[in-house]
Amino acid sequence: MKRITLLAAALTAAFSLMAHEGALNPFQKVEAKTMTASKDIRNGDHIKWQAVDFGNKLPRTFTAHVASGLQGGAIEIHTDSITGALLGRLEVPDTGGWEQWQTLTADLAPVTSHGKALTGIHDLYLVFTGNEGTKLFNFDWWEMRGLEQVNMPIIQTKYTADPAPLVVGDTLFLFTSHDASPEDIPDENEKGSAGFFMYDWLLYSTTDMVNWTDHGAVASLKDFPWRSRENGAWAIQTVERNGKYYLYAPLHGHGIGVLTADSPYGPFADPLGKPLVWDQSNWYDIDPSVYTDDDGQAYMYWGNPYTFYARLNDDMISLKDSVVRLPYHIENYQEGPWFYKRNGKYYLGFASTCCPEALGYAMSDSPTGPWESKGYIMRPTPRDRGNHPGIVDFKGHSYVFGQNYDIMHLDTYIHHERRSVSVTEISYRPDGTIEEVPYWLDQDPIGQLEWLNPYQRVEAETMAWGYGLKTAKMGIENTGVVADMPTSTGKKNMYVFDIDNGEYIRLRGVDFGKGAKKFLITAAATGGCTITLRLDSADGAIIGTATISKTDSVENYRQFSAEVKNAMGVHDLYLCFDNADGDVRLDWWKFEQ
Repeated sequence: MKRITLLAAALTAAFSLMAHEGALNPFQKVEAKTMTASKDIRNGDHIKWQAVDFGNKLPRTFTAHVASGLQGGAIEIHTDSITGALLGRLEVPDTGGWEQWQTLTADLAPVTSHGKALTGIHDLYLVFTGNEGTKLFNFDWWEMRGLEQVNMPIIQTKYTADPAPLVVGDTLFLFTSHDASPEDIPDENEKGSAGFFMYDWLLYSTTDMVNWTDHGAVASLKDFPWRSRENGAWAIQTVERNGKYYLYAPLHGHGIGVLTADSPYGPFADPLGKPLVWDQSNWYDIDPSVYTDDDGQAYMYWGNPYTFYARLNDDMISLKDSVVRLPYHIENYQEGPWFYKRNGKYYLGFASTCCPEALGYAMSDSPTGPWESKGYIMRPTPRDRGNHPGIVDFKGHSYVFGQNYDIMHLDTYIHHERRSVSVTEISYRPDGTIEEVPYWLDQDPIGQLEWLNPYQRVEAETMAWGYGLKTAKMGIENTGVVADMPTSTGKKNMYVFDIDNGEYIRLRGVDFGKGAKKFLITAAATGGCTITLRLDSADGAIIGTATISKTDSVENYRQFSAEVKNAMGVHDLYLCFDNADGDVRLDWWKFEQ
């Protein structure tokens, strides 16, 4: 990319780009100090950059280096005109002086004035607002980061929340709750509501922390026939003991229930037919977390805003003695306890006081406390309003899972309870305390633990990114209505559907070795689509093209193939969809050498 020279002139209280070479790349640092008037920014001024090339990298954050000795102001980011689509707004505070620089970040909604995804070349306007007649702030540089440059949520085909990781062998299983999409809400009057609509729980798995396989609904409210509410499938945790799996679920207002299974995939069943815990005098039965200590004693913590615990019997489905409410309040504790032990220390992660919630934690030398708050794993931020921790060690690394609205914000900033799960690596200090981490989008994408082998069957619902696509279990049409949901089905084959032009599946870190020669994919279709195989980006080098044609019905799966060239070594793989027509369903794929 050629060096861009910006010449600015203060004309009619506005800055304007006067000359440029080539197209500007917004995904690298752009120096503002090359503009002669950049140290006298006032309300209504703006900077225009012509021919900014976004390519296919949707911008997700905007970062600026600024300083202010007064009340600051704001930077509004517009496309195509000074009043064009507002991508985002960065608030600039009083930083304590005109040379007291701060690096600040704002989230972006990557759409154009026509409501389409912001790709290709556009003019870009930075519009400055604040108190009239006074200098607002100094402006040094700015840059944007695209979706693939930031730590986005790990699941995009469904809304997920309340992450509960469980390590079994070389696989990390992630159980989540499931915020309904508008089309999954049965009441037409509630489809645009901001509230919670949660009917079932989902399961995902990974061996490398970046490519996740969707296993669909692992259980639903229907598995608790004694419940009376048709909504409220809140935060669960699943644990393993002696080869059996125990799923603890809050049926808010009706106690905490438990399901059991012989596999993390289920099927799960209710062994009690009633709550494991239920104090009918309160509604504190929220977010159970279970841990079995080294001596075999299992403990369950729960509660909002008070914290409770109980000891479980060896059967894991009955209480050994009475429920205990902590006689004190853990600083910043709100809900969502996550109880675990590491290197002789006991930890209680939690969602901190609302709102916004953050990820806090406390430590103790005993499984029953007393607990001492240790502050935050991730601090509260107005960029988010809810959180919920899941903390685990996996393959020599430590991770914290949490939730945010970063997938929903690709579509709207109007608030709805449609959350998504993110994960990041954490570090422990020698005294056992946890190093604080920044907000998800201010981090680089999480590191990959091992490369993906493309020469074995890979389920189509395995992906690092699949925004816009949907997944389902074969033979089960889940309408979102509890009455129509099946009870827990166990592991079933799944498929990817709802394929539109311009969408893609991204796999990170695919190891082609010395070279692939053929691509095979199994699909069913009433219409068809083209799958272009690309390396390293959605507009990267093409290594092959497969055409999916009609198979007469969505139940009739056939194998399609494509010749492959120039696929060697380790690359990200993109399955890019075009010419989509009718209902196309993808089952699995693999390469051949």
